[in-house]
Amino acid sequence: MSDSGLAPFWRSIDGFLRSAIRSAPPAFLTLLLMLLAAAAPATAHGRLGSAEGRCRLFVGPDIMNFTGYLPDASKNEFCEDIPATGHTIIALDAEQDELRDMAVEIRIVKDIGGEERENADLDAVTVAYRGPRTYPTGTINFEHDFPDAGYFVGIVTVTGDHGERWVSRFPFSVGKSFMRTLPLYLLMGAAVVAMFFIYLRHRPIHPMKAGAEPAE
Repeated sequence: MSDSGLAPFWRSIDGFLRSAIRSAPPAFLTLLLMLLAAAAPATAHGRLGSAEGRCRLFVGPDIMNFTGYLPDASKNEFCEDIPATGHTIIALDAEQDELRDMAVEIRIVKDIGGEERENADLDAVTVAYRGPRTYPTGTINFEHDFPDAGYFVGIVTVTGDHGERWVSRFPFSVGKSFMRTLPLYLLMGAAVVAMFFIYLRHRPIHPMKAGAEPAE
């Protein structure tokens, strides 16, 4: 169907949504907006997120560019969530020169609900670890094989010779990207259904004039 043929359809949808919103009680609209805001995925996972067209990891006052690959599955890069299990390569490139003189430690742990629970037995929840070392070129390549899907937390710790210590944490999923956004899709679907019934309940009903016959 051409774009011109779809125009009446989109106009009818737009008209329906506008009528439903006008008819909905203010309290319902307020609750709906609050639920959508709560369910919407964050623009960044902890200290990792997209900015200016790049995937960036914020470490203290500095920034590392983050790039993820699944070399055995796809040539596409990813940011934040890892779309599938298997061999994973994560490349970090420091934007500031000072990071090249600081020691960088990388740890990946199972997401069990916060730092306090992690620290109770850090070794038990650690799935990958690289001890502190300096990277004079500013580029860090970290590889790990994720055999199972799940939820994890990446922890990058940077220490300097003058007492600096910056910790950057970013939660991410492996093979569960759809499940992270599923609640939002369900909520949006429920909202559309609710708006439809509100429209049916509050739509204006025009009484038939005396002597008028219903149109065939």
